[in-house]
Amino acid sequence: MVTRVLVKRIMKVRGLIGLGILLASLAYGEGALDREKQPSSVKEKTAAPAQSPDTGNLPAETGERAPVPDAASQEQSQEARALEPVPAHLVWVEGGVFQMGNAAGEEDEKPVHAVRIRPFMIGKTEVTQQEYQALMRDNPSRFRGEALPVEQVTWYDAVEYCNKLSQKEGLTPVYAWKGDQIHADLRANGYRLPTEAEWEYAAREGKLAAAGGVYPAGADLGSFAWYAENSDGTTHEAALKVPNRLGLYDMAGNVWEWCGDWYAGYEPGTPGLFPDPVRVTRGGSWNSEASCLGSTYRHGGDPAKGYSDLGFRVLRSAF
Repeated sequence: MVTRVLVKRIMKVRGLIGLGILLASLAYGEGALDREKQPSSVKEKTAAPAQSPDTGNLPAETGERAPVPDAASQEQSQEARALEPVPAHLVWVEGGVFQMGNAAGEEDEKPVHAVRIRPFMIGKTEVTQQEYQALMRDNPSRFRGEALPVEQVTWYDAVEYCNKLSQKEGLTPVYAWKGDQIHADLRANGYRLPTEAEWEYAAREGKLAAAGGVYPAGADLGSFAWYAENSDGTTHEAALKVPNRLGLYDMAGNVWEWCGDWYAGYEPGTPGLFPDPVRVTRGGSWNSEASCLGSTYRHGGDPAKGYSDLGFRVLRSAF
């Protein structure tokens, strides 16, 4: 009889449902690129996740217990918010304190701990292929369609997109390459990837959901998420499903989303579950089981690789 532990570890296999489809397409040469390789499928325990030598400090790597500075004095008032117009493609998220993690979740979702979040603006949807191609002059996606989320973008592609979008809008880019390392200027007003804590806070509807539910509002997963049971093995247009109460679409399903953080345990000494350095991904995708769609569920991907079930959304700090 398969134990519960084994079942949970099996559920960590990313793309289990869609893997056969992808292998078949690779075998017949349909866009057979390195970008199409699926993420490492199983989380394996390792005492201390290694830090990759190819990037430097990023927004997600500040703070003692979670990747957001504890800076209550820097939270904006409602009056300050009124002075800062929110672009149409972004949603304002009021700052606050929430309990990050899930005591009933996977090992890497524990322990539950309080995190203070500063206000920010985050993309209503995952970046679409139309948006990405217009700025980057490239579309690496496996599933093609202007309104579909861009996928097969590496973590570095996503960072570069953020910088270019900042420059286009006259904002100060967050990321800077120094030799073979990437550094982030937290004082910059440009676009960046959300930290893992910011992503979870937004997925759990910020201050609108005091209880911080594990899933978005509503019990019917199919109403707000494209996942293995209803996706037909492909991505879908952004914003077709019901948004959460902040007005954010596809925070569960469609494509996983890159975060800024290196994947690690929440506290020193707690086990990480990947053997190699990976960047955090959140939200589940078109080929995920229901258990992967929870807002506290953690996964990761090689930052130098792109995957057909992984995209991103942008964020701007609110100063």
